[in-house]
Amino acid sequence: MTDGRAVRIEVPAALAARFEEHEDFLEGLGGLEFSSAAAPDGGVSVWVDSADVPAALASLAELGAAGLLTFEEKSTDWVAESAALRKAVFVERYLFDPHDGGLATPSPPGVRRLFLPAVRAFGTGSHESTRLAVRLLLAENLAGARVLDVGCGTGTLAFVAALEGARHVVAFDLDPDAAFATRDQARANAIARVSTFAGPLEALRGTARFDVIVANMIHEEVAPLLAALHSRLAPGGRLLCSGQLVERRGEWETLLRREGFREVRSILESEWLGTAWISSNG
Repeated sequence: MTDGRAVRIEVPAALAARFEEHEDFLEGLGGLEFSSAAAPDGGVSVWVDSADVPAALASLAELGAAGLLTFEEKSTDWVAESAALRKAVFVERYLFDPHDGGLATPSPPGVRRLFLPAVRAFGTGSHESTRLAVRLLLAENLAGARVLDVGCGTGTLAFVAALEGARHVVAFDLDPDAAFATRDQARANAIARVSTFAGPLEALRGTARFDVIVANMIHEEVAPLLAALHSRLAPGGRLLCSGQLVERRGEWETLLRREGFREVRSILESEWLGTAWISSNG
């Protein structure tokens, strides 16, 4: 039985050099599971499970490599460590917090805290483009609006739209992990009126129209969708886009105008651009 702890066995260059190829040398480990890497000086590092160390050392000794040094590797949960490094982010009247319990950041009066743990989906508020998209949403009057969140990630933008008074929010993503994350976090934060699905834009009912569509996506992802998004907007509807690079602003604006949009406002953060457009529908 293994315990999941890795141990590194160091084979000095003088011993490893006895064999023409260290792949042949390592065949002496038989059926043991291991990984290895060659050092610049010609030595070899071999990693095995701690339970397999005696057998690995015995096999290597039979090949002429005895008296080797071993080092137990620190077991690191990189996902947990990465999550622990994430910080809570304030965007106007919202606090996006990746932590809960004792690590949670208290929210000041008048600030709505959203618990958005670090998951595989994108968009927890820590990235500039997500913050830009939130600011674009907060500049709109969303009371009673129908909102579509395209490429919803963890659902941050859908949640803000619902909390700002949207009548109904539809959030979707091609990635099933994102759709599930949005659904689960909507429940965890007690946010109603948010529907989620995993799939393409075409999965929406053909007659569905929205007053506001928000998309936090890079240029190459959202550009092919612009014509379809234009057709999904109600007359005078707004398209809010974030995730484009400032250095490509001219290209982006030309593309949107060609698709029948008129720019309303733009905001910047670092190298990222956020823009609001009005539809010519109707």
